[in-house]
Amino acid sequence: MGLVRVKVLFGDVNRRRVEEVLFLADTGAYFPIIPPSLAREFQIEILAKTELILADKRRVEAGVSLAYFKLMDREGIFQVAIMESPEPILGVTVFEGLGIRIDPATGKLEYSRPYGLSAI
Repeated sequence: MGLVRVKVLFGDVNRRRVEEVLFLADTGAYFPIIPPSLAREFQIEILAKTELILADKRRVEAGVSLAYFKLMDREGIFQVAIMESPEPILGVTVFEGLGIRIDPATGKLEYSRPYGLSAI
């Protein structure tokens, strides 16, 4: 499977602004990551700071906030990391939370379980 990009309805938690945004799907990433410019555009403010470990083992500081995500017909509010990134990255918490997975053979989204935000 190559790179998979996913169109996501994305917005602030109060849905004052919701638009389609293209995210790189990365099932190896825990958090969804948005660049600071996208956070400003959607008026998503940093609520806390945390240290993240990147794939190359570097440790970086990132802002943390909440954002609205809708994939297919499923939606929820998820924690996001705000840090410099060449493009928005969709991490596994959104996929797992919404019960959606990527078919590794086709790169298409499909349901992994019945709908309902996952608590476990």
